[in-house]
Amino acid sequence: MSPATEEKPVVAVMDAEAQVANKGGAADSVPVHVYEPYAAHLPPLKTYLRDLWQRRRFAYRMAHATLKGRNYETVFGQLWLVINPLLLAAVYFMLVTVLSGSPEDGAMKGFTVILSGLFSYYYTRNIIQLSSTCITGGGKMIMNMAFPKALLPLSALFSSFMMYWPTLVVYAVAHFAAGRAVGLAFAWLVPIFVVQTVFSFGCGLFFAAMAVYFRDTASLLPYALRIWIYLSPVLFTVSQAKQKLAGNEWLLWIFKANPLYPIIGSWNQVILENRAPDGMLMLYGSAWAVVALLGGAWFFLSREREFAYRI
Repeated sequence: MSPATEEKPVVAVMDAEAQVANKGGAADSVPVHVYEPYAAHLPPLKTYLRDLWQRRRFAYRMAHATLKGRNYETVFGQLWLVINPLLLAAVYFMLVTVLSGSPEDGAMKGFTVILSGLFSYYYTRNIIQLSSTCITGGGKMIMNMAFPKALLPLSALFSSFMMYWPTLVVYAVAHFAAGRAVGLAFAWLVPIFVVQTVFSFGCGLFFAAMAVYFRDTASLLPYALRIWIYLSPVLFTVSQAKQKLAGNEWLLWIFKANPLYPIIGSWNQVILENRAPDGMLMLYGSAWAVVALLGGAWFFLSREREFAYRI
């Protein structure tokens, strides 16, 4: 058992005979367990990260088992992964079309705007939602095995990626059907995807630990994530949002303060406009990714030893 994953309660044993001696009585020696308050601190990071890397295949296999348990590895399960966001995109497209009129570039191109943002948003949403239940749902394993608990959010990340890649295939078909171009700017999709993955994983670590202390977190998250979609550049691009919110500075400020604004905004600039993303958007998104990863990792790792006692 590595020192990074070893879990021991802080126990002080006292002799009851010494307590009654001053009162002139006699008693058998009775151990009294005193549990001191938990002090949050980080484990040895070098050892912890080494253990985490050595067990990465466990997280990958667990992700496969999770998807298999939800029937996502069957033909109909794979179809549902695609059909569900497609139907949701169709509903949003109808609403946007009714509210703002016909898209300037045509119906199919307008549909790809929503489709690209929705698929990208679903990737982050799935990581956060699956991570929020990974610790509370793995109670028996956590109580009976010593391992880096970050493997569970990492497994949620792998599961979300396996659910994400079929949607990329579907979007590629819609992209070419809409007559959109593909150029060298698409090479920017790799760093954008890395930034989004780091940001989403950091958020997943935070909510995984939060759910241990507040069990209603997993129940409230779907509603918060549903509101988040309307504050993100999913139903419209960054340039469209700036035009629509011109004159409403406080609404525009709220829109830009959203961490997904630079991430999905950069994604849409590359895919929909076939150009390199704005440098400030990439810098802003990278800053959010670093803050989310460091904050989420600190909150998760510093309280990991307490999980077994709170589940």
